[in-house]
Amino acid sequence: MFLQVYQGQQYSYSYEVGTGHYLLFRNDYKSHKYLQGDDARIFREQMEHIDSLPPPQSNDGRITENIISLYV
Repeated sequence: MFLQVYQGQQYSYSYEVGTGHYLLFRNDYKSHKYLQGDDARIFREQMEHIDSLPPPQSNDGRITENIISLYV
């Protein structure tokens, strides 16, 4: 079961608790990407890095959306 983690203006992502996989998608549902294994680990590390940034960089969501757009 996927849990919604982030919903931005153009991109969003969900996390599957049981497997540690991610589903990244455009909010208009025109494209999506399912991440597992090393890809999921790298994506999680990138999100953790963004969360550790000092304000205001971590608060506006543009960095998160840019990272998701690289995958999708």
